[in-house]
Amino acid sequence: MSANVGIVFDLDQLGFDPYGRVMISDRAAGARMAGVLEQADAMACHSGCGAPLSCDTALIAREELVRIGPDYLVNNPDFGTIIRKRKAVGAQDVVIVFSVYRKVDLDAAA
Repeated sequence: MSANVGIVFDLDQLGFDPYGRVMISDRAAGARMAGVLEQADAMACHSGCGAPLSCDTALIAREELVRIGPDYLVNNPDFGTIIRKRKAVGAQDVVIVFSVYRKVDLDAAA
């Protein structure tokens, strides 16, 4: 798998639950995130640098993406901030590039 994965999100299909967590109704984007996290321990994104948005980063662990019926819930406040800022500037679609991380057992590697 590539070290970086780009995922297109239709922001009209992203919302928030009462606790501020991101709900993804965009099945293709949710499935893509789930597919990446099946093979990795975490994924990180860096988004929004440049006017009018400030830089934001999010590290999303595998257990922070949960399937609820046909939708996905991302229980990560930093990812929620990135989505809120994109919606605030009126974006319709956004491509977020994620870096993929895997745990390394240093004792086994030695």
